[in-house]
Amino acid sequence: MRKQILLTGVFSLLLFTLACQNPEQEEPHRFRQGVLDIHDLTFKENTIIDLEGEWELYFGDFHYPPFHGEKLLTGYLAIPSSWQDEEFGGEELPRTGHVTLRAFIHISKQTIGQELRIYIPDIASSYRFFANGVLIGGQGKPGINKFDDTPRIKSKYYTLIPDKEVIELVFHIANYDNNFGGFWAIPSLGNKNALDREKMLSIARELFLLGALVLIGLYHFGLYFYKRKETSIFYFAIFCFLLGIRLAFTGERYILELFPGFHWPTAFRIEFASYYFAVPTFLLFIYSLFPEESNKKYVRYVLVASTIFALTLFLPISVFTILLYGFQALSFFTIGYVIHINLKAVFNKRPNSKLFFLGLLVLAFSVAFDILRHSVNNRGIGLTPYALLCFIFIQSLILSSRIANAFLRAEELAESLKISNESLLAVTENLEQIVSERTYQLNSSLNRIKKDLLLAKKIQQKILPEDGIKFEHLKIHLYFQPQEEVGGDFYDIFELDDGTVRFFVADATGHGIQAALYTMAIKSEYEAIKRFITKTDDLMNHLNQKIQNKFSGLKIVFSGFLLDINTNTKTIYYSSAGHPNQIFQSADNQTILNRTGNIIGLKKDQPYTQKQFQMAKGDRILLFTDGMLEQKNESREEFGMERIQKILTDYQGKESERVLAELVIQLFLFQGREEQEDDQTMVLIEWEKTS
Repeated sequence: MRKQILLTGVFSLLLFTLACQNPEQEEPHRFRQGVLDIHDLTFKENTIIDLEGEWELYFGDFHYPPFHGEKLLTGYLAIPSSWQDEEFGGEELPRTGHVTLRAFIHISKQTIGQELRIYIPDIASSYRFFANGVLIGGQGKPGINKFDDTPRIKSKYYTLIPDKEVIELVFHIANYDNNFGGFWAIPSLGNKNALDREKMLSIARELFLLGALVLIGLYHFGLYFYKRKETSIFYFAIFCFLLGIRLAFTGERYILELFPGFHWPTAFRIEFASYYFAVPTFLLFIYSLFPEESNKKYVRYVLVASTIFALTLFLPISVFTILLYGFQALSFFTIGYVIHINLKAVFNKRPNSKLFFLGLLVLAFSVAFDILRHSVNNRGIGLTPYALLCFIFIQSLILSSRIANAFLRAEELAESLKISNESLLAVTENLEQIVSERTYQLNSSLNRIKKDLLLAKKIQQKILPEDGIKFEHLKIHLYFQPQEEVGGDFYDIFELDDGTVRFFVADATGHGIQAALYTMAIKSEYEAIKRFITKTDDLMNHLNQKIQNKFSGLKIVFSGFLLDINTNTKTIYYSSAGHPNQIFQSADNQTILNRTGNIIGLKKDQPYTQKQFQMAKGDRILLFTDGMLEQKNESREEFGMERIQKILTDYQGKESERVLAELVIQLFLFQGREEQEDDQTMVLIEWEKTS
C-alpha cells in the first residue's frame, strides 16, 4: 500500500512541476511597449508569427481609432494574460469591465498589399477588432456595462491586407461574465496559405476526434444493448458521448459554425455540463472494471459533488465560472484515486489491468497538465485530444477482449457443431443435391451483387447535377455514361455568391467500383473548399495538397478542369490539371482551352495557373472527359478531337440541345459494335442568344 501511495504522490508532483514551469525565453519578435518591429521579415508560404508581448491597455474606455487627443494609458498588458488582478499605478484591476488594447506592427514595404491572415483566439467575453482604423470583425457585442454587453467566445480567422508600413491593431474587449477577461491564447499573424492550412488541420483534427468518439460510443452502446450485464460498456459509451459533446463545444467550437444562432449562454453551460458529468461517469467506469479495488463511498461522494456542481450551472455565468476551481481540484484528486485503484488492480493481477494503466497514465497526465495550465491562464494547444484517442483505443481493446472471449467460446462450440452437421449431411445426401445447393447460393450472391451495383449507380447519379439545371443567361446540357454500372467521372455545377457559376469536371484513373470510390473522395475534398476559394488556380493547388496529405497512400490521381463564368462581367476563368484540351466555340472561330498544370495527386506543390477570356451571346463551351476522345471503332480508330470540333462547327447555328444530341449520336454511330472503353461525360454551356 505504501508503494502505491508513493507512486501516486510522485506522479502528482511531476504533473505540478511540469505545469508550473514557465521558462523565460527571449523571442525574436515580441511586442515591447505596444510595438512589434518585423520590417526585416518576409511573409513566405509558411510564415506565422505570434502577436504576444506588451500591448497598450486603456481600462474602462473604448477608444476608437485613430486616437484623437491624449488618452490616459493604464499600462502595458502582457498578452495573452488577463487584466484581472494586474496592478497598475498601485491599483489592482477587477475581473470585470471593458478595455481598449492597442498595438503597432512595423512591416516591410514588400508586405504592403499582401493578403495576410490574422488568427484571433477565444476572447472573453466579447470584442470588436480594428486594423488601421477599419472594423475587421468581432464576436458578440462589447458594451460599457453588463446590460449593454452580449457575450460570445469563439476563435476566428480574418483577412488582413496592410496598406502602409505600420499596422495599428485596436481591440475593444468587454467581460462581465467570465473569470478571465481578454485573450485566452496568443493571436497570430501569417501568410494566408499557412494560417488557412492551420485552420483546416485544426478543424479536421477536431472533427476526426468527434467522429471517432461518437462512433465508438454508438458501438459500445450497441454492445451493451445485447449484453446488459457488462455495465462497464454502458459507462464507457456515455463517457465517449460526453467527451464528444465537450469537443463540439470547445476548441474551434464547431457547433457554432453549424448553428451560428445558437444561444451562447446555453452553449457555455453545455460545455461545463459535459465536464461535470464526464468525471463521475469515468469513475463509475473504473468502479465497474475493478469493483474489488474501489471504494464505493468515495464513488458516491464524487457523484453527489458532481451533481451539486452541475446544479450551479443554473446560476449566472459570472458565478459558476469561479466555482470551476473547486471542481478542478475534485477532478485532480479523482485522477489520483483512479491511478491508485489501477495500481491495486495491477498488483492483484486483474485481467487487462496493465494495459488499462498504460492508457490511464497517458490520459491522466494530459488532463491534469491541461487543467493546471488552464488554472494559470496558460491556454496553448492541449495534450488531451491526442492522449484521449490513445486512451479510447486502449479501452476499446480491453472491453472488446472481454466480449471476444465470450464470443470465442461460443464460436468454438458453434464451429464444432457445424463440422458435425456438415459431415452428417455429406453422408446422408448425395453429391448432386450438394452441388445444386451450392449453385443456388452462388446465384443468390450474384443477384445481391447486382442489386448492390444498381444501388451504387443510383447513388452516384443522385450526387451529380441533373440535366436541365438553369442559371441566369446560361443554358446547360449534360451527358454522363459510365463504362460499367458506376464510373470514375465526376462533375459539379453550382453558383457562388457573386454571380459566378462554377463548373468542375474530373476523371479519376481506372474504372468501375474502385474509380467510383475515388470520385467520392474527390467530391468530399472538393466540397469542403469549393465555396471558399475564389481563384481557380488556388483551388487546384488546395485540392492537390488535400489529396496528397490525406490519400497519398492510396495513389489517387485524376485530371480536372475548373471553369468559372462571371455572369455579371461575362468573364471566364479556368484552370486545367492535366485534363484533355476543352473547346470554346464563338461566332467566328474555335479556341482550344489548354492545360495549365499537371494531374492532381502526382506530387506536392505543383504549380497551377489561371487563364481568362470574355464570353459573348451565343458562345458555347464544351467540357468533356477523355472517354469521348479515346473511344475506338471496329478499325481501332479513335473518335478524336477533330470530329468533336467538326460537329460543333457544322451545328453552330442549331440549338444547344441539338448539338449535344448530335455529339452523342455521332459517337454511337462511330462506336458501332465495339464496347465502350471508358466513362463518357459532356457538359455543354451556352450564353443565351436573347439574354
